[in-house]
Amino acid sequence: MPLARRLYLLPLCLGATLLMAEDAPAPSPKRSARTCTPSAFGATVQVSAPLRDLKESLDGRTGFGVGLQWTREHGEFHASRTRMEFNVFPEGQPVGGVKTYAKDYLVSFDHLFRLGSGRRPYLAAGVGGVHWVLDQTAGSASDRLRTTKLAFTAGLGWQLSERVNLEGRYVFSGIRKTFDANTAQVSLGWRF
Repeated sequence: MPLARRLYLLPLCLGATLLMAEDAPAPSPKRSARTCTPSAFGATVQVSAPLRDLKESLDGRTGFGVGLQWTREHGEFHASRTRMEFNVFPEGQPVGGVKTYAKDYLVSFDHLFRLGSGRRPYLAAGVGGVHWVLDQTAGSASDRLRTTKLAFTAGLGWQLSERVNLEGRYVFSGIRKTFDANTAQVSLGWRF
């Protein structure tokens, strides 16, 4: 089954997991607040800098995005996160006579490795899928390219408070075999 079709099943999986969590026994009052909240939902805003081939096609235009994330705690130093994002790269000056507008939809399954306790830095690594949409215009002719590719993420974050985190990450992706669409992102997240 193609990756794009499998991604449609994600909301069903999330719903089933939430229903199972409601039936789980109540946590012991002796446990810490972090342990008593095994999962949390959050929202992010980010700035994305295109790199390599994508940067050249977009004339270096910076993109902006929003996202949702679901973090599940696995003890003091580990957590897993499902991250969904939408990023837009506005149309810049023509490059070689071609104007390009790009957007992407990303789903990533990340693992967070905390480097201490309390307000602390953490490492993030993930794998997922990204659906790219490129609109290119040359004079009166226009073309739309849609493709879904694997995406790998590596990053470093800092838990600023119990609910707020700042994260920098590098997303490795492509649009064609000879067209890299890597991005460097800075994300500000807030847990509900």
